[in-house]
Amino acid sequence: MFWNDWYGMQRNLWSDLSNLESRFKESPRYRRSYPGIKLYAGENEALIRAEVPGVNPDDLNLQLQDDELSISFKRTGVEGDAVRRERPVGEYEKVVRLPFKGNGDSVNAELKSGVLTVRIERAEEDRPRKIAVAAS
Repeated sequence: MFWNDWYGMQRNLWSDLSNLESRFKESPRYRRSYPGIKLYAGENEALIRAEVPGVNPDDLNLQLQDDELSISFKRTGVEGDAVRRERPVGEYEKVVRLPFKGNGDSVNAELKSGVLTVRIERAEEDRPRKIAVAAS
């Protein structure tokens, strides 16, 4: 009886492993990892680069709220059955937490060669201030 159960478990394991790739593509966790970003932070400015090849600038939506930048877009695929597809299609959203509160009035975004570059200045009220100490 033990060996019968063992082979059944082994068969189920191989079946699960063969469907592993399709399970990841359909899961929300897979979608959250896209697009790939890099965040560079200076003392008073942050630079974010996101890889969004094939996305039209009109389909991009950027929102800055306090210390979070939300990047959302929709990518549509080419009509017809693809033999191989390496760029995912669908709706995506990525929230990037900044190391400081951003100034919404001084955000600059540019899309060039499939790379979205966003520059965000640090909010004036969030900048460190030097405090003078009076001697008595």
